[in-house]
Amino acid sequence: MRKVLVFIILLGFNFLFIYGVNYANEYMFKNNFMIYFKGKPDVPKETEDENQEEEVINTDYDGENYEQIGKKLDKVFAKTLLEGYGEYVAKTAIAKSVNPYLIGGIILESTACKMECNILFKQCNNVSGMKGEPGCFGGTYRKYDSVGDGITDLVNYISKNFYTKELQNPNKMYQEYGKNSTWAFKVNKYMETIKKSK
Repeated sequence: MRKVLVFIILLGFNFLFIYGVNYANEYMFKNNFMIYFKGKPDVPKETEDENQEEEVINTDYDGENYEQIGKKLDKVFAKTLLEGYGEYVAKTAIAKSVNPYLIGGIILESTACKMECNILFKQCNNVSGMKGEPGCFGGTYRKYDSVGDGITDLVNYISKNFYTKELQNPNKMYQEYGKNSTWAFKVNKYMETIKKSK
């Protein structure tokens, strides 16, 4: 009987711990409240990632090629943990006929990397607050093996769930994306910053 009671108590504590972690993750992300760590984490940069080896069908967006847009993105990503991913973002977005400036804006807003990258990005390579399995720290937000995987998943998600519904800019997207008009304003501002960078 004592063993059963101990087992039930341990099971209860385990349940409370898991529920607490999920609730805390949900609360922190919804309120843009992130825990920041000093120093650079070990975030791998994909040099020979499978996703980078895919053949790009589209190479231009609105009269610019992915290399030009990638350079603009990297200017804005400079001195952050996103540095060096500009061309990958542009290439991946353009391949799916998605606005690479939109993807860059979402990434900057979601990761907070213009100030200091949040823990979701630093520890779990999640560039956009995507949910799914495997969970980051056992929570509801997804952990990715690499930053490239996180970027690719975001592009695929936007292409499938927004572009097919003609929701192709932050002002049209934000409610469906589960955000508010402040989110749309910030993403638009980042998009303009990227476009104007040289």
